[in-house]
Amino acid sequence: MKRLMSALVAFVMAGWMLSALADDYSQGWSLPLGASAPAIAALDQSGAERSLDSLAGERGLLLFLVRSADW
Repeated sequence: MKRLMSALVAFVMAGWMLSALADDYSQGWSLPLGASAPAIAALDQSGAERSLDSLAGERGLLLFLVRSADW
């Protein structure tokens, strides 16, 4: 039981330390959670200009970005 408690405490402490490191690492290069995206526009496959506002529906827009393993 003592070994299990020690492992649990070590696991929680490691998670806390990694969380702090991740916060320090991400400062300055991303928007804060819940922030509005900047107004951007780009051409779609047919050459028409699309903005985030033009893509949003009545309940908003969800962007799902995935970084590939070979980036």
